[in-house]
Amino acid sequence: MSKKEPVKLGPIRKTYIWGTEDWLLSYLHPGFEEIPLLIKEITAREPLSVQVHPGDGFAWEQERSRGKTEMWYVTDCEPGAYLYYGLKHRISPNEFHKRIQNQTLLEVCRKVPVKKGDVFYIPAGLLHAIGKGITVIEVQQSSDITYRVYDYNREDADHRKRPLHIGKAAQVAGWMPPLQGRHPMGPRIEKNGYSRTLLVQCPYFVVQLYEVEEEMEGTLSGAFQSVLILEGKGTLRCGPESFEVNKGDSFFLPQEMGSYTLTGRLQILISEV
Repeated sequence: MSKKEPVKLGPIRKTYIWGTEDWLLSYLHPGFEEIPLLIKEITAREPLSVQVHPGDGFAWEQERSRGKTEMWYVTDCEPGAYLYYGLKHRISPNEFHKRIQNQTLLEVCRKVPVKKGDVFYIPAGLLHAIGKGITVIEVQQSSDITYRVYDYNREDADHRKRPLHIGKAAQVAGWMPPLQGRHPMGPRIEKNGYSRTLLVQCPYFVVQLYEVEEEMEGTLSGAFQSVLILEGKGTLRCGPESFEVNKGDSFFLPQEMGSYTLTGRLQILISEV
């Protein structure tokens, strides 16, 4: 493939006891084995486990992997849906272990009702769990390291419970409530023909929401951009080439493209490092 052309990536589906993940940009896509981001659409028919991810130092020392900081953008949810996002108040590691043993950890997890368009930043060390009936786009470091601490006593088809990782989780979890959540990190900025909202900016990625009414011009200043079409349809142009874009399409734009234009009525999630 030419380094100056966008690459359309098909989803890679993974099925779990709680629902599905469609990997939209990942190390599993041929030619993208070293990509530093992993972008998924997560559909939770049942709640995910309460879990935590390590930072870079612990992950490399223990797992020979990157750490895992991530964010969620809620694209759909059932009425009354909620998720767990950090803790209600500070707890000690000793209290954490006791609550794991007597299965009362959820009592101190911060239960947050969700609606479409909510944004959650999940740094390494933050306890969290997506709830039943929620669909999110997840942008994360390219790592699959997850330490489960509570899984609702579920069993798989073979009547086996999934393993928990209490010891490692206790070493990486932070015991303070999160500083923010639900809201974008930046304001909605109106431009000529589109708007831009900074959802999350952290050392590992920047994620922005673009709402296009007519046309927007984009520039690649970093190594690449991931362009995910959330709603609508239109056209992606780069130089003399043009591509139809529709809801659900995922494109990888290499730095060598330089610039591009998107036209139509579109809602787009753009992620870059």
